[in-house]
Amino acid sequence: MKISWLGAVLGATLLAAPARADTDEDKVKEAFTALQAGIKAADADKLWPLLDTSTQKAVEKAAAALAAEYDKAKPEGKEQLEKLFGLSAAEMGKLKAEPKLFVKTKRFIGKWHEVPGSKVDKVTVSGDKATLNYTEEDGDKEKLDFVKQDGKWKVVLPKVM
Repeated sequence: MKISWLGAVLGATLLAAPARADTDEDKVKEAFTALQAGIKAADADKLWPLLDTSTQKAVEKAAAALAAEYDKAKPEGKEQLEKLFGLSAAEMGKLKAEPKLFVKTKRFIGKWHEVPGSKVDKVTVSGDKATLNYTEEDGDKEKLDFVKQDGKWKVVLPKVM
């Protein structure tokens, strides 16, 4: 009886360890899928919570710089900035208070425009860090880093501006 019980506990323990890794891999894939949808929709509300703290800070810095440039611009310059970044005058005016609006700009979405059509190749998880390798529709092989923050996998984007 004791051996059967010990064997069952040991077996359950050995099976549980790989399941955790699979769960983290699945959660990273889910975060990537959410990122793809957010980029495709150019939806700041969907994208913002998917970004890690360092990426959010970089976005805040880029938004502040754009807001300052917009504030200094003459009316024609403001129109050009609105067109270049794809934000309305009202959105440009809100950038200081709502820096997350920057993630829906043409400039930001343009940097990541190939992500929505990409296919996941492999996910490697090591503790609270993960790397997701993917293939873009044109065949380019790329990768993104993810970190676990507040119990959720978040993407670390190297290029914000």
